[in-house]
Amino acid sequence: MGRPSRPPRPGHVHARHRLPHRRSPATGWPDVDLEAGTVEITHTIARIPGEGLLRKTTKSRAGERVLSLPRWATSTLRARHAAGARRDLGESLKTLRRHTHMTCKQVAEHLGWPQTRVELIETGRIKADHQLIATLVGTYGIQLDNHHALLAQLHDAAQPAESDKLAWIRSHALRKTTATALDDAGHTARQIADQLGQSKVSITQDVYLGRRAANPAAAEALEHAFDDPELL
Repeated sequence: MGRPSRPPRPGHVHARHRLPHRRSPATGWPDVDLEAGTVEITHTIARIPGEGLLRKTTKSRAGERVLSLPRWATSTLRARHAAGARRDLGESLKTLRRHTHMTCKQVAEHLGWPQTRVELIETGRIKADHQLIATLVGTYGIQLDNHHALLAQLHDAAQPAESDKLAWIRSHALRKTTATALDDAGHTARQIADQLGQSKVSITQDVYLGRRAANPAAAEALEHAFDDPELL
């Protein structure tokens, strides 16, 4: 008996679900319909001695076909397409900025933005919307609604991506999580402050550590302090 097959990992195509190796590299994003959940096979890859790999049409009409994709594959491809589209949009925006001979710092100062916002947009690491991009390219003297190629890129980049699930996380959220974990593990405020690189323990206690329930030992101490019935 052969070994039982394992379910495919997220983002991984199981061997029996793959296209033949000569055809899978010949398939690009224009061949994928994410709305319909299909992929069109029209070309194949051939290795030509002395030339390398060559993309060419299939040998016969039978090789041209449309395959339906499982839902998990469509979902994975949709997320990857959005991530790639954001990088492409960022590269286009970077090119437009460079044509104006402006730096990221100059653009940020003109718009009153943090410089990191411009950098994150140009590297495709944040989800862009129409208003954000229209404001940015307006700095370059461009009307977004009149720039059809850029609008098409923005449409693709605005689709949901896996990274959007982590958009709420900020660096301070991670610092507070670290402080809470160390506090729950019994570390002292001084030790936690050292881990966070803070010189004043009071800042760690006031900002990063949550208030705990009242100390139950305090009630017990007060109970014994007033044991003498004459005090009551």
